[in-house]
Amino acid sequence: MTKDELFFLLESRREFEFSYKDTIYSIMCEKDFSGKEFIKFGKLYFEEKFDSFNDLFARAEVENSYLREVIEEIQINRK
Repeated sequence: MTKDELFFLLESRREFEFSYKDTIYSIMCEKDFSGKEFIKFGKLYFEEKFDSFNDLFARAEVENSYLREVIEEIQINRK
């Protein structure tokens, strides 16, 4: 996957999962009670909130690496 593909999937509000080193991760867009959108990303059922795509790309971790460092190795499992 590329950074642009990830951005497109998030902009189109698609939920998806991927496996990395035998661990399943999920990414989805949601809204809080006030209507503010955020991104949930992380190990399946243990996701963290990120305020924006840039926040996700800056802080999200996959195993012991940042998402931005391993993104090219990721193959998504579309729901």
